[in-house]
Amino acid sequence: MKKKVLALISAAALTLLSSTTVLADSPSVGQAQLPVPTQTSITTVNNTATPEHYAVITATNEGFKVTAVSQTTADSAVVAIQNLMMRDVASLGLFLGNPDLVTSATTQGAIVTSTVLSTVDVDPTTATKDANGMYNVVLTNGMIAAGDTIAILHYNEITKTWELIKPISVAANQVYFQTSSLSPISIVKVNTTAAAQAPKTGVTYGVSFIILAGLLGAVICFKRYRRA
Repeated sequence: MKKKVLALISAAALTLLSSTTVLADSPSVGQAQLPVPTQTSITTVNNTATPEHYAVITATNEGFKVTAVSQTTADSAVVAIQNLMMRDVASLGLFLGNPDLVTSATTQGAIVTSTVLSTVDVDPTTATKDANGMYNVVLTNGMIAAGDTIAILHYNEITKTWELIKPISVAANQVYFQTSSLSPISIVKVNTTAAAQAPKTGVTYGVSFIILAGLLGAVICFKRYRRA
């Protein structure tokens, strides 16, 4: 009787385990690092939507699937963008082959913005690696425009670190890249804006004050002359 009970318990346990989805650990959020000392540009990171919304607005090519990440993973990606991209804009520009970013890094008042267009889980369904051991992934997102500066962040579940990937091509609504493994992926758009020059109101006011003072002095001298 005892053997039958143990057998039933074991069978139930095996059934439970086989029906339970094993979830990968979410990346830790980590701490944002300060910019390198030589960098003078202003940098910002914009996280534009929720993980659920990112999964809705992002699609992929045949053989892969897109699902929502956890909020912790999305938050971790934002910190990784600061540490791998915004912390050293000049190095980012060299990596992406964008000389404007390299110049902006040391331009006083320049603003460099990273905008998260999507952070999603990408997994293969029927897709396989090519002869070089790489997955060829195309992500579709309506916020991508032709000519945009796009970077891809990939969380490596083996090394437990985020990695920066240079896209092979960027077209309207699409980015194509290669990766040796799949898991959380972020699409990041980088934009550079020159700082607007503030009007020189102090100088204008100063000149106006000098002219006004001169006119007032002339009036006083004229009155004194009339009295004399």
